Amino acid sequence: MVDYPRFAFRGLLLDTSRHFIPVHTLLTNLDAMERNKMNVFHWHIVDDTSFPYVSIKFPKLSEKGAFDNKYHIYSPADVQNIINYAADRGIRVIPEFDTPGISKKKTVQLVVSGHTLSWGPGQPGLLTECYQGGKPDGSHGPINPILPSSYSFLQDFLSEITSVFKDSYFHVGGDEVSFYCW
Repeated sequence: MVDYPRFAFRGLLLDTSRHFIPVHTLLTNLDAMERNKMNVFHWHIVDDTSFPYVSIKFPKLSEKGAFDNKYHIYSPADVQNIINYAADRGIRVIPEFDTPGISKKKTVQLVVSGHTLSWGPGQPGLLTECYQGGKPDGSHGPINPILPSSYSFLQDFLSEITSVFKDSYFHVGGDEVSFYCW
């Protein structure tokens, strides 16, 4: 009898930005994935609510954007451990670092930011400042596309991501941006 998977890509997505999951639990999930012949771990690591990934180039992102910058973060060593542990089990790790796209939704606070609200505190000037009546209203929208510094930051950050996560793919989300600030 020959045993092989029906599909080439069999995966599981875990969202650790909205619901922090400790490293030991992620490793247990990878063990379960291996036993069930799953080979793609889609790690939704960063979103609006939290930035638990500790960036080597931009450490303030997690210092100021994680739920707790001491206990609810993934250090570079943690990330490498997870990637290596997965690879030893024949599992690819595809990270998701949500960044803006387009949506027709209006003024829901979490939607306005295009999944980058947690990025703002650690990278001042990155997010679009929202105005009401010609004055800043204290809220923020997505990464500001009119500033050259936004593109420089993204180039540096995405360069880091692609050097850490060696898979051919990574997920940038690209959805749910309101035009509230525009």
